Amino acid sequence: MSVDVATGEVREDEQTDIALVPLHIAELDENELLAMFPTPVQCAGALLIARERIANAPAALEKLGTAVRDAKRSLLVTRAKARIRFRGEGWGISDAKELADADADVIAAVEKVDETELALEYGRDLRRTLTTEIDILRSLNANMRTEHR
Repeated sequence: MSVDVATGEVREDEQTDIALVPLHIAELDENELLAMFPTPVQCAGALLIARERIANAPAALEKLGTAVRDAKRSLLVTRAKARIRFRGEGWGISDAKELADADADVIAAVEKVDETELALEYGRDLRRTLTTEIDILRSLNANMRTEHR
């Protein structure tokens, strides 16, 4: 495996059998070790991209939170309509509640709530990940600036 230092392009040599992330780091020479690390420009660019994405996080999370609230509201209405429908068909209150929970529209509404909650949790996880990545990139950036002066 060789790395073009100018472009950062990684080329696999057919003769070597080195994985993308070498597990035998102690055996690598200095050039091979340096090729594993990003350049200062790559670190700065990655930091800019991560900061741009984290800046969009509050609006995205608000949108996802609104979707969860809307899905829960829709579930309440759908469940109430199903209960009323079953009560109108002559079922008792407890039976109507149980039947409503097995209704296809209610099940679809429950699934929609689950999907939106998962999307919101994924968004929160992504924001936490971006925050961690920004911290790592800041550290790399700071270290690279002092090393390359």
